[in-house]
Amino acid sequence: MMKPEDATAKRDSKEVESDSSVSKKQKIEDEDDTSMEEESDNEGLWSVDAEDDDDGARSPTINYSNLQDPEPEWDKDSYDGYELKFDPDGREGFSSDKAYQDFRDYKTKAFKNRGFLEDPFRSIYPIRDLDDLWTTTTKRQYLTDIASLCVKKLNEDKRLSVEVASIVRGTLKPGGGWKLYITFMAREYPDGPLVEYQAKAVDYAGHKIPPFPILCRPASCMP
Repeated sequence: MMKPEDATAKRDSKEVESDSSVSKKQKIEDEDDTSMEEESDNEGLWSVDAEDDDDGARSPTINYSNLQDPEPEWDKDSYDGYELKFDPDGREGFSSDKAYQDFRDYKTKAFKNRGFLEDPFRSIYPIRDLDDLWTTTTKRQYLTDIASLCVKKLNEDKRLSVEVASIVRGTLKPGGGWKLYITFMAREYPDGPLVEYQAKAVDYAGHKIPPFPILCRPASCMP
């Protein structure tokens, strides 16, 4: 399992995100399937457009490298409102059609999982060996505490009685602390059946600000 300091170092070496608006057209840079991609401050990986909906409204198309994490807000997922669009010339630079298709498949799967599975394109890494120590407690207990915080907020907001039963897995994104993506089993009422839930939260560096719950939903409700 990657330790907090290791994740930060990995983040520093790999993650470069642009501040460009999603409405701005970006240049596409796709590398071969060994390095997968390289980013610069002004170059995105996927095209960024605003496309017309049927009602005439303009909806953003995601440039994957520029999907920014907004200030956390309860029950608001940073992935909402975006769709994927590959550049039609993205095949250039890949050694074969298969390599390019594998690249596209992996990126699509990573985006659809919204952070709950490993996504190196957004510097989201798995938390391994859950029974190992994480600062002063185990990783499993740490994730349980954060998931419980999200469940508490859900119960207060929706007047429910969900309880965390066990942790399935977790991923994290470094940056000013940790953005945590937790998959867990829960019971929606005492002695009820186990239901898979997912939660997101931010745990700020230095612990001067309490962890902030972002969302908590049954996994079946995730888009």
